[in-house]
Amino acid sequence: MLVTMILHLFKPKSSRRPRRERGFTLFEIMVVLAIIGFVAVVGFPMMARSVVRARVVSQVGVIKQAVAMARIHALKQGGGVAVRFLPTNAAREGGEVIAWVDGDGDGSYGPPSEILVGRWRVKDNVILKPDPANVLFNLGGTARGILFAANGAAAVSETGSVGVGQGAIVVSDHHQNDVRLLILGGTGTVVQEMWDHESGVWSKEMRFWRY
Repeated sequence: MLVTMILHLFKPKSSRRPRRERGFTLFEIMVVLAIIGFVAVVGFPMMARSVVRARVVSQVGVIKQAVAMARIHALKQGGGVAVRFLPTNAAREGGEVIAWVDGDGDGSYGPPSEILVGRWRVKDNVILKPDPANVLFNLGGTARGILFAANGAAAVSETGSVGVGQGAIVVSDHHQNDVRLLILGGTGTVVQEMWDHESGVWSKEMRFWRY
């Protein structure tokens, strides 16, 4: 289809209707193939890189949305809203993030008595990982996440203290693009950082992509 469209650009225009169509020259065909080759060499890698970035960035946005919705619901309901990021304190590909009104305080979602705030799918090829330096709150059993209180503060860290410290979840992929989301216990604010492999530090600049 693309070849046909480009080749039509080379057709001569005439006010008189020709008796038969003129064929394409070898030169015209070579020019078209060169254009297609250039698009393939330049365009496809750029597109692939855009897909890698978009996959991680969109998942980061989903996690932020889950935290924000849970905090708003806690303020409205008077507290006790849990967000589970990981079923265990270990990396997991795919799955879901879930938030609910934890009426019995056991850290596990038990319908129909407990109200579901939302479910957010974690995409295939996206990995959620714990941050050893900022271990998340233990919701109950092995599950890790955060628990919002009535005033919008949260238990986010391993200590379990509401409104104190910070916990983190890392959004990653198979190219080792790691984006850390630090959740502050006092306000529920999410701070976004990306791992700089060359410097070995977390940075607030989102420019250290690997492909």
